[in-house]
Amino acid sequence: MDRISGGIQKLIYNLIYASIIFSLMYLLGLVIGLELNIFIQVIIIFIGSILVKFFLLNPLILYALLAVSILGAVLVHRFISPFLFTVGDRIFFLFDNIIGNLQGKENIASDNMLLFWGILLILISIFTAFILFKMKKIYLLLPLYIGSFIIYWYNFYDAAYWMISLFLVLFLTLMGLDKFYKVRITVKNPIHYEIEDFYSPWLKTVTTYGIIIVSIAMLLPKSNSYIQWPWLQETIYSIYPDIVKLRSQDGTERESESASLFSFSMTGYQGSKGKLGGPVVLSDKKIMTIHADSNHYLRGNVKHRYMGNHWEALTGSLENHPLGYNFSGITEFEMENYYHETQISITNHSFASTTIFSPYRAVEVYSNDDHVLNVSYDNTLYFPNGVYDREKYFVRVQKPLPYGILASRNLQLKKDSILDLGKYLQVPEDKITLRTKELTRELVKDKKTDLNKATAIESYLRNNYEYNLNVSEVPDDREFIDYFLFDEQEGYCTYFATAMSIMLRLEGIPTRYIEGYLTQETEEPGIYEVRQKNAHAWVEAFIEPVGWMTFEPTPVYPIQSRLENFLPITVENEDSISSEIDNDIREPRPGFEDMLADDSLDGDDAATYNENDDLTAELQKNITNVLLIIVLLIIPIKFLIGLFKHIYHEHRAKKLTNNKRIIYLYKQICRLLGFLSYSQVHGETHHEYADRIAYKFFTHNVKGIQEITDIFVRSKYGNASGSDEDVLDLMIYRKTLEKRLRAQWRPIIFYYRKYVRKGYMEV
Repeated sequence: MDRISGGIQKLIYNLIYASIIFSLMYLLGLVIGLELNIFIQVIIIFIGSILVKFFLLNPLILYALLAVSILGAVLVHRFISPFLFTVGDRIFFLFDNIIGNLQGKENIASDNMLLFWGILLILISIFTAFILFKMKKIYLLLPLYIGSFIIYWYNFYDAAYWMISLFLVLFLTLMGLDKFYKVRITVKNPIHYEIEDFYSPWLKTVTTYGIIIVSIAMLLPKSNSYIQWPWLQETIYSIYPDIVKLRSQDGTERESESASLFSFSMTGYQGSKGKLGGPVVLSDKKIMTIHADSNHYLRGNVKHRYMGNHWEALTGSLENHPLGYNFSGITEFEMENYYHETQISITNHSFASTTIFSPYRAVEVYSNDDHVLNVSYDNTLYFPNGVYDREKYFVRVQKPLPYGILASRNLQLKKDSILDLGKYLQVPEDKITLRTKELTRELVKDKKTDLNKATAIESYLRNNYEYNLNVSEVPDDREFIDYFLFDEQEGYCTYFATAMSIMLRLEGIPTRYIEGYLTQETEEPGIYEVRQKNAHAWVEAFIEPVGWMTFEPTPVYPIQSRLENFLPITVENEDSISSEIDNDIREPRPGFEDMLADDSLDGDDAATYNENDDLTAELQKNITNVLLIIVLLIIPIKFLIGLFKHIYHEHRAKKLTNNKRIIYLYKQICRLLGFLSYSQVHGETHHEYADRIAYKFFTHNVKGIQEITDIFVRSKYGNASGSDEDVLDLMIYRKTLEKRLRAQWRPIIFYYRKYVRKGYMEV
């Protein structure tokens, strides 16, 4: 009877243990996007959790299996198929993807989804089994499970509501069983349980946790409304900024139906009323992941009418188009001669908007969802039913070629052809001050063309005003541009873009004030992320004879190449320059195995074999084994030598003067740029080199190659001593290039070439 009772108890405990794990694993599968049938999930979770428990309670068996597996893998790799390199590379890709996901930089790749879920299953099973069967203190399960359920429920995973209910039922049952089996059995009647010993702990447990359940149910919000308590909100936000994503605020899931047009006020760059200027605090919240071939200006909205302290949009009528429809009106001849086609995909993260973000000039939009596309005259795009969290769309773009190429191809576009030209030339005459007009006239007085005028104003703003987020509020009685140009003399993108837009209009050049985002490349090439702090405002001006062009008056951002002095020589030359504008086509990098392979024998020699000469065959086998051992030993030894040499050179560099250290770091930077296929051309000055590649190596909040080159030139050829800050800037830029190169080559190849082969450290 005792054996039967013990067996039933063990079975019940195992079922509850596996079911508790299922309650959390099912929810985590939803979070990472796992597409696996629920019945298959139940089977995998049950088998996996029981195996984890078994090995946790029998570690010697686990150690023996691991030892046998490792030995078997080594033997198979050596004598049958060398698969360990492939396995190692696959494991590294998995964990690199997981780390990137935990850092919020990328989603879990589809190939890694099931493996990642399996790792989570093992970790959660170890934790749960250890608590239940080792420590036997089941209340320690509450922080992980209850905390996870509440967090995910607040992030609009409604399945968490049912999973927390399942968990609490299982937990209370487990508590009751735990008390039940501790009841003393009387000697006279083994079947009779003492009423007091049984019911007292059971009632106490049910009462205590019943109160907890009811309290949680009462405290959880039942709608999108939240308590209006500014002090509490600010205090919590300062500790936990991600609180803005919780259910107590408007959600970003489609069920919340909260999508609206993009507004700069949601980025932190301006107040809700749209007034320009004042200090800003930007959010690091990630909102989009972009797959593209290069950095892009993502247009969110276009503003037309300037009112002295804010901008207004005059959208006009919108055209309705189905998905996949080419609404550009661009002819095939124009596509071939005036544009370069590119495509981007955008995935939202905890972000909902009816605005479709795209570079200029979008021509087609695709999505897996059912949408109707609205398009404005200014090529701004909208989905009326919105794009929500984890939803994706694709945009095909015809990007205009640079000014120099378009002018050389005799493109003739006139501003008189612009529909409703007046709204692009609007200036509030009663608000723009006389000294703003005089400054504008002074800047362009010797300029003959619209492009010369635009670049003169752009250069003036970039070179004479400072970028600063912590500026003072604009007085109510002051016009925004006048206050910026002559009093504040510093600001952020809205200051620079507003000033340039109106100054160009004063000279009869049509402009559009654009608000949107700049893409920020991650460590993996071709993948860009957008955070709220990447919001930006810039200028589009209609420059005859080529049409709308992007201008960047904000000094911390690089200017896109315009090739003003472009001279067409050959078709091949034009194609190569056009290719460089958007993205270089990188040569495939050699694989790890290719770099390790030594020169082998020719085919004839390798095939020569004397069947009767066993001694020769044995000797060849021994030589092969010796060579294999030498190779396996040499690579780690060379790696360690390279690592220590790197540490030694870095230690010596720290003892150099700042000027010499800057020269040392700049040489390494140039070598890294060379590895990235952007070497300095013979006869090219340092500044020419930096100007040519600047737009390819831009990173937000990191000094670009042009500023780095200025520091180097001052240190090498000037009399001033370099500062510690200058050294730090070069070290940060070197680290940024290292990350980009590591992502391009893959980490194994990167570290092999850095430490085993001659890298870039010894200069």
